Amino acid sequence: MEKRRSKLFLTFILTGTFLLAGLVFSGSLRVQKGSPQPESFASTEMPVDEKETTVDVISPNEKATLTMKGLKKADGTLKQTFFISLDLAKESIEIYAHESNPSYQTLIPYNTFSPDNKYIFLKIEDPERAQYIVVRTDGKNIKGEEKSVEITSLFYEKYEEFVITDVTGWGGYSLIVVNTNYKDGKIGPSFWFDLSNFSFIQLSNRFN
Repeated sequence: MEKRRSKLFLTFILTGTFLLAGLVFSGSLRVQKGSPQPESFASTEMPVDEKETTVDVISPNEKATLTMKGLKKADGTLKQTFFISLDLAKESIEIYAHESNPSYQTLIPYNTFSPDNKYIFLKIEDPERAQYIVVRTDGKNIKGEEKSVEITSLFYEKYEEFVITDVTGWGGYSLIVVNTNYKDGKIGPSFWFDLSNFSFIQLSNRFN
C-alpha cells in the first residue's frame, strides 16, 4: 500500500514539473515573437547628441563682427551658418549657410574682412581642391541671384596652367590676392580677383 502511494506521489510531481516547463517554454516563445531582439548589444544604435559651436571674428577696425554657428547633427552632417553684425545695426543678419560632410567644412581665413567691411571671403575645405568664396556683408546678392561668388572655378576656367596655392587677403576694397604655382611645381604669379567685374588681373610681383 505504501509503495503504491509513493508511486502515485512521484507520478504527480513529475506531471506537475513537465506542465510547468511547458508553460515557461510557451511564454518565452510569445515574448520572442512579440518583441524582436537585436543580434548583439553592439547592433543596438545609441542616440548621438547634437553639438553646437560658435566662433566670433572681429574686423580689424572693430566695426563689424562675423559669427559662425556650427551644428554637428546626429547623422554626422555639419551645418554652418554665418552672421554679420555691424556697429550701427541692432541685430545680426544671416549672410551665408553651408551644410555638408565635416570634411567639407567652411573656414574663416585670417584676413576675411575687406578694408571697408563690405565683403568677406571664406574657404571651403575639399579633399581634392579647396574652394574660396566671397559674400557681401549686407546680406544682398553679390552676383545676379547668387549670394556668393566662387573664385576657384572662375580662375580655372581661364588659367589651366596654374594651381591656386592660397588666397591670402585683400589688395584693396574689392581686390582679393590669389597666389599660384605652375602645374610643374614652380612658383607662379599672384593675381587680383576684382569684385567690380569678377575678373582676374595677373601681377608682376608675387605676394607672400
